[in-house]
Amino acid sequence: MQTKLDAIKLDHDSYIALHVQLHNVLRQLIISRRWQHGERIPGETQLAKHLNISRTTVRIAFQSAEVEGLITRIAGRGTFVSYEASSHNNTRFVGYVTRSFHNEIHRILLSSAETELRSEGYSIIFSNARTNSDEVDVIKQLLNNHVNGLILWANANVTDGQRSILREYRSRNIPIVFIDRLVDGIPADYVGSDNYGGTYALVSHLVELGHRHVVYLTHSIANLYPVDERYRGYRAAMGAYNLPSHDLWKVNSPHTNEFFETDLFQLLDEQNIDITEQIIHLMKTASPRPTAIACVNDALAIMTMRAIRQMGLNVPEDVSVVGFDDISVAAHMDVPLTTASQDAHEIGQRAARVLLERLDGMASPPAHLTVPTRLQIRMSTTTPIEINEPLSNE
Repeated sequence: MQTKLDAIKLDHDSYIALHVQLHNVLRQLIISRRWQHGERIPGETQLAKHLNISRTTVRIAFQSAEVEGLITRIAGRGTFVSYEASSHNNTRFVGYVTRSFHNEIHRILLSSAETELRSEGYSIIFSNARTNSDEVDVIKQLLNNHVNGLILWANANVTDGQRSILREYRSRNIPIVFIDRLVDGIPADYVGSDNYGGTYALVSHLVELGHRHVVYLTHSIANLYPVDERYRGYRAAMGAYNLPSHDLWKVNSPHTNEFFETDLFQLLDEQNIDITEQIIHLMKTASPRPTAIACVNDALAIMTMRAIRQMGLNVPEDVSVVGFDDISVAAHMDVPLTTASQDAHEIGQRAARVLLERLDGMASPPAHLTVPTRLQIRMSTTTPIEINEPLSNE
């Protein structure tokens, strides 16, 4: 028989603090009315033992839930649900759904969006949708929970089921803001990094160092807006210097037919041999061998540097490598990575502001907002061993 404890799970590997996760789970269980007004809920000691966390962590989550009016604690009796479903129209919540909290960028996005929304009296219910079907279930549940708006980092390869539930939001005039990627057929606001401009700056940096043979390396996620924009930036930069764009280099997932966003980060932790071998094969069969590789993100760039070292070559002396994202580990590698830094704080803040404007009645056409990136030049790029004549981008 299921108990209240069985409904509570936390991700100890997430970048989201455990007390924040617990507060969010409590919020979801109560707002969804799975836990009814007046019900007693598990106490600090029970939750700490069940979740393998400290009582202090539970206490902080309880304090946040109490301030929000979700629970009340009565000395000597326990902790009880104080939220009444009948008053949901007076309670303002925004759903925040993402593919995963697999790196610190996601934590910053959520944190900045929540800070902005809280300043206007809204609370966030955030969820991690690992698959497309998870995403449908989560978004549908949020709809049933009467959220006022939705911020969505959608899964790749959106299904008809996902579009159908998002159309239901539109039919009920519940505003949606997409982060990082668009969903075809759903007119809604969008906020993301300047993927095109960031990659253009990276490739221009390589060319200005003297590189003539620059390739672009990505994963086999098809038709993903930020990935397409980054590749477009590569091609535009090469064209601006009258250099040919090489055929796109791709690595495939060793586990599934297609990559998902979190796969590279998992494979990065595993130091996956299959990915390394694919990169080495691409290097060995290339003619001429590239002197620089622009990677779709930092995780793939780090794997690429490992593969280059395994070939007995050096980064950057033999091959320069650049990434995209500026995850925390990028600056702390043996060879710190040159990359494009995303302003996750600004993206989350802008997404929340746009949503607030829609909630206040703004009726203009959907906005498409891009946040500039910043070029971070580190030790993974240098002048190639063989330099040809200077190039002009005029």
